[in-house]
Amino acid sequence: MTIERESVLNKIRALLAKTMENGCSEAEALAALGKAQAMRDAYAVTEAELNLTKEEKAILRREPPGTKDPHRIKWFLVGAVSKFCNCEGWRRRRDDGGGIVFCGLPSDAQFASWLLDTLANFVQAEIVNFLMEAEPSNEDRSAAIRGFVLGATDRISQRLKELCEQSAALATSNARALVVVKSAAVQAKLDELGIRFCGGSSSCGAWDGASYQAGMAAGNRASFGRPVSGNNATLRLR
Repeated sequence: MTIERESVLNKIRALLAKTMENGCSEAEALAALGKAQAMRDAYAVTEAELNLTKEEKAILRREPPGTKDPHRIKWFLVGAVSKFCNCEGWRRRRDDGGGIVFCGLPSDAQFASWLLDTLANFVQAEIVNFLMEAEPSNEDRSAAIRGFVLGATDRISQRLKELCEQSAALATSNARALVVVKSAAVQAKLDELGIRFCGGSSSCGAWDGASYQAGMAAGNRASFGRPVSGNNATLRLR
């Protein structure tokens, strides 16, 4: 983000701070609000930019120790969710309490945690529907579940990747600058903690092809968005 851009953001923040609660008259507050809105429109300033300051630091948001991840649904989704939410995400070692960790600006890390939980709950609910409809035998049940989970998480991850690519293609220079600032904040936090990532592999075991296709179809039904307010609020699709 350029110095000039940061100067514009600071001016808008200062105007928005001129409220009656802060000692301004009603006329002064309305005039400041009008100018702030005009500047936001003229410079295409987003709410995310206004909420971000140079001093804002990335944080780690951890799942509580002992958090379960049935069928490794979260593990399969963490990479795509992290990218979608401008975070880095990984799974802690078992001797460190296990669970998923996100590193990002506070609002991004919070959204990533919420979205991962929401998608994991969605896939688990779809597993129930799938097992009731497909009725695999006891011998085939584990392979059917693995296939379904892989299909669902692969499709969800693919869709999240496509949304990221669409956003990147349509992004303005200001939006791209914001992403750079966020990435720098995340990297600074990782460097501070001495965290480095290395490649790894994960064995899934045998899985069923038909179940995988059923999981892909379920993944097409998943929704992505931010909660407007409260734990039970409706979604505002991105």
